[in-house]
Amino acid sequence: MDEYFAAATAGPPVAARPPRRPLLLVSLLVVLALTVAAGAVRVSRARAAVGSPLHAVTAPATGGWGPTYVDDQGRPARWDPCVPIRYVVQPDWLPPTGRADIAAALGRLSRASGLTFLDEGDTHELPSRKRPAYQPQRYGERWAPLLIAWAPAGQTDLGLGKRVQGVTVAVAVPGKNGGSLVSGQVVLDASRPLPGGFGPGATEGEVLLHELAHAVGLGHVQDPTQVMYSTTTNSESEYGAGDRAGLAALGRAAGCHPAPAPKGVRG
Repeated sequence: MDEYFAAATAGPPVAARPPRRPLLLVSLLVVLALTVAAGAVRVSRARAAVGSPLHAVTAPATGGWGPTYVDDQGRPARWDPCVPIRYVVQPDWLPPTGRADIAAALGRLSRASGLTFLDEGDTHELPSRKRPAYQPQRYGERWAPLLIAWAPAGQTDLGLGKRVQGVTVAVAVPGKNGGSLVSGQVVLDASRPLPGGFGPGATEGEVLLHELAHAVGLGHVQDPTQVMYSTTTNSESEYGAGDRAGLAALGRAAGCHPAPAPKGVRG
């Protein structure tokens, strides 16, 4: 689960070099998997897990990019780039530019990664720590689509409010060829809206770029010139060289990566 914090009173961030702008937002990722290291919010279970266990990566990467999960062989969990990533939108608290910002952020993410995204329309489902990754009655015999939403802090238990601006939950399962990302949630705080668009400064677009990159497998980095740094910058929101390298490594250039079927999985 990734969270952005509004940090008006926070101390100076730890970084490879001083950031180019004041600390505005901080991000935290909470991840869910069939088998993960201690610290995950919830652990899903399968009757017959395949592949080595997945481990949540909690420390920011010192290099250009870092993954959200790795298995025992160090392979990062990723989506299958040969099929579209399906997503749904919770519309109840969308800001005026919300749909346009989602489309633009996914477009930038797609260009950097080669991943494709398929809009499956609106849902009344609320973001939740207990959201099942497999909901056959709602979405059919497949993994639940990525959920994108804005919500007030009181409408979700994912930890919005106070300094938390955005949250990402990434769901992964182990496999013979490394972990597979199969579902997730991205939610922004509707109680503290930021300016729409993509900058300069802290914007809804920048938060979306950061959170959506978490949803496709990127973790935090210590380089303040990257979108995946844990605080925002005052520059235009663009993926940096490290971000792009990570997205390429997790995307189409890495080849097809079929995910295990959800049968036998409990949310």
